This record gives sequence, C-alpha cells and structure tokens, in this order.
Amino acid sequence: MTPDANVPAAAAANAAAPPAIAGAPAIVVRGKGGPATACSTCHYASGMGSPQTASLRALNADYFTRQVKDFASGMRGGPLSSGGAIAKALTDAEIADIAKYYSGLAPVRWTRIVEAANVPKTAVGSDHQRTKLPGNQMEPIGKRIIEFADNPATVQQASAAAFTAYVPPGSLAAGKMVAEGSKTEECASCHGDGLKGSEDIPRLAGRSPVYIARQLYSFKNGVRKGDYADVMKSIVDGLNDDDILAVASYVGSLNPS
Repeated sequence: MTPDANVPAAAAANAAAPPAIAGAPAIVVRGKGGPATACSTCHYASGMGSPQTASLRALNADYFTRQVKDFASGMRGGPLSSGGAIAKALTDAEIADIAKYYSGLAPVRWTRIVEAANVPKTAVGSDHQRTKLPGNQMEPIGKRIIEFADNPATVQQASAAAFTAYVPPGSLAAGKMVAEGSKTEECASCHGDGLKGSEDIPRLAGRSPVYIARQLYSFKNGVRKGDYADVMKSIVDGLNDDDILAVASYVGSLNPS
C-alpha cells in the first residue's frame, strides 16, 4: 500500500470522474419531491460527492443499503445527518436502484493530497463548504486538513479532479503506521487489501480525508451507532487527534482503483 501523495495536476485531471449521467435512475438525477431530493444534488451524478457529503461512487451496494437504513432509523447521526429525512422517503425499490447504479461505477481519484506547512487562506460557509479566499494569501496549516474544490464551478460537471487536500508535513508516513496497526487494529483486516473494501465493508482508499476524519470522530463519540459502529468505536477509541488526522490523510492518498 504505497501512498500516491503528490499527484501532479495533469495526472489528477486524467483521473477525473466522467459525468456518469447515462443510465442513472430518475431518483438519482431528479428525485421525487418532498424530502427525497435528487441524489445528484449533493453526491453528484458521478457519485463523487464532496468532503461534506461523501462519495457514493463504487460503494458496495449492501453497505450503501445498510447506511440508508441506519439514516432512516436514526442510528447514523452526525452534524450532516439530514440524510435521515431523505432515507425515510425512499422505498426499498428506490434504495436498490440507487445502490445498483452507484456501486456499478468505477472508483476514481477525486482528491489530490499535498503535504504542506503553509496553505492558501480559506473560509467555511454556511453550507459547510470550504472555499479558497481571493488572492494568494497563505497561512500555517497547523493541525488541520484543508480540503477545497480547485474550481467549484466544475465540480458538478466532474470535468476535472476537483479537490485538493492539504495536510501537515509527515502526515502520510504517520498515517501509514496507524493504518498498519501501530496503535490499533490494522485497517486492512476489515477493509481489504489496499483498503479498497471487502464484501460489505467500504473502501477507504482515495476517499476525502475530511470525510474520513469526520466519520472516525462520529464513531469515537458514539454518534454513529450499530453493530459495525461498535466495532469501529473500539478501534478508534485508541486514537488521538493527531492519529485521526494522519490516518485520514494516508488513506485518502491511496489509489482507489
């Protein structure tokens, strides 16, 4: 599992997600009114999503279905758990259609990981989206992951590998050690070789590091509940803030395909 940390911009562009509109179910591209908005509104028809909303592309169908059920029951909470209202409005057939569509799309790299001591100045809006401020102002990264769309106008069209995630220097090496079991169970024991997923256990490789970190905190704080969540809580309880930042950065740097 060798991290591909600093993907050149040209290579990142070549790995971009295609539009992926053809064959998408109506519920994905149009929704059905009420709380059941189109999946593509937040996760995009390409399924790549954003750090705030999660990538559904190539997500195991059984895992996806279980998460929708957990949102509907309230078992899966968190700061962005509006998915509960949407999940409750979906029929089993619609959930199956969505799961089949997104699980059938090939995984691609959507975020470029860059280790840097100083990063562009950004701001987080009311929609929880982080954006780069105008100009070329820089600031120390500190103990943060700074992830934002390089060109927000192109994200929905999936015309380029959309996000860059800046992480503190040394994060990838430190995260590799955590992922390989230096402080808790080895991630690959459940998430498979290369952390590309195993049966109904999701892929971690290449996912947004901000999204991964948020989920780890949700497990650690008991916001995500259920049998699998209890297993994750027992694992994440042994990690501190630095460990979570590092391992989220590392798994985000791995090739997802």
